[in-house]
Amino acid sequence: MRLSNILKNCQTNFFLENFSNFNVKDISCDSRVIKNNCIFVAIAGNNDNGENYINDVKKYKKIAVIISSNSKKQFNSTQTIFIKTPEVRKLFSEIASIIYKNSLKEKVAVTGTNGKTSISDYTRQIWEKLDFKAASIGTLGLIFNKKNIEASSLTTPDPVKLNKQLYLISKKQCKKMVIEASSIGLEQDRLFPLKFDKVAFSNLSRDHLDYHKNFSNYKNAKSLLFSKHTKKNSIAILNIDNRYSHFFFQICEKKKLKILDYGKRGKFLKLSNLKKKDDGYEYRIFLKNKTQKIFTKGVAEFEIYNKICALILVFGEELSFDKFKFLENLKNPSGRLDKVKKDWNIFIDYAHTPDALKNVLSSLKKECKGNFFTIIGCGGERDRTKRPLMTKEALKFSDKVIITDDNPRNENPARIRNDMTKNLSRTEKKKVIEIIDRKEAIQYSISLLKKQDFLLIAGKGHENYQIIGSKKYFFSDKQIVKKIISKLK
Repeated sequence: MRLSNILKNCQTNFFLENFSNFNVKDISCDSRVIKNNCIFVAIAGNNDNGENYINDVKKYKKIAVIISSNSKKQFNSTQTIFIKTPEVRKLFSEIASIIYKNSLKEKVAVTGTNGKTSISDYTRQIWEKLDFKAASIGTLGLIFNKKNIEASSLTTPDPVKLNKQLYLISKKQCKKMVIEASSIGLEQDRLFPLKFDKVAFSNLSRDHLDYHKNFSNYKNAKSLLFSKHTKKNSIAILNIDNRYSHFFFQICEKKKLKILDYGKRGKFLKLSNLKKKDDGYEYRIFLKNKTQKIFTKGVAEFEIYNKICALILVFGEELSFDKFKFLENLKNPSGRLDKVKKDWNIFIDYAHTPDALKNVLSSLKKECKGNFFTIIGCGGERDRTKRPLMTKEALKFSDKVIITDDNPRNENPARIRNDMTKNLSRTEKKKVIEIIDRKEAIQYSISLLKKQDFLLIAGKGHENYQIIGSKKYFFSDKQIVKKIISKLK
């Protein structure tokens, strides 16, 4: 596509220096992948500044560089086209969406602190039961046609990867797509200029404060899905039982969106009498002035909420009691309340926020007739304020908490563990043991288990790596557990 045609279709403000036209082959913010006929995006990030690499890409022919109009750097080049804009990330996303167009019929998005992956996965599974070609994009990567097509290091992919994925599945006749919208992805305009047919809010609790600095900024970033990525006929699906739902409700009302809320206080779909049965929950649904008892499989109450949210995402206002049959036999996504082996009460879960950990632990604790053991760790170079909170939540429900390493990255692991055990009482300290090596921590915990005991290994879930320093090593909680218990038979 010609550069002039791309720029002609952009809504984002920009002005040009040294313009000349050429056929654009690709766009990237990584200077290492730039070749002839490309657009390089110079993003000034927290750890690095793309402007430092402009001289590296100038050697190629027919190059355009997107740069901030506020940049103080001077570049003496008449051969390089400069596209100057106050909104570099926004223009980056917009151009990526123009180069890699898609023709998807229905696009939906989910945001919230916890549950995004499960809701997205359940939504895709229900579409598949209805014989639609469907895809989900998020923490587990790109899943299409029941296959994991591409892994992802980000919940919401960068604009080029995302739009290439949408283009790819569109070419393969995919009809419906659901994406996890992270707070950082939303704030960085990775989803611009996408508008979604349905948008959902699962819940909100503290996370990513290392990036957002405070909870208010984090909450506002989440709200961008409803204020900037909806159109006139978009539908908002809200978990009305979350304490912050009113904030999102008001934004949706202001935008005049159709709101379908669900929960114990729901007007569209109301739940009541939620009771745990052997392998699931029985509850009463009030929907369209009618009521019915429903049974849904699940270990935790939040699983029921996530499944209902997915059901509304699929059917919207057309939801009826007979559609609840589609909740039967839904599989939990990898690493979400994942019971490793049928005859062992060992669970792996991605819970890495205090609220997620509390929800998982409180649900499993109700089932446990013996002692409860929890393995936790906290990621390096991430929100330090949640570290002691994670330990406090684990202590509330556990007989013993084993603290170990979980992606320390370039941070001193001892400092992370120290943060996690700050201000513990003498009694609490007696319940905590530190085992630095994660494999040893798992091995030790399993050695403690008796028949009715439970073990939760939290934090990594589906992840099959451990990041130490700048290196990524293969590491799977699930594989380690399977290997250990196979030797115990």
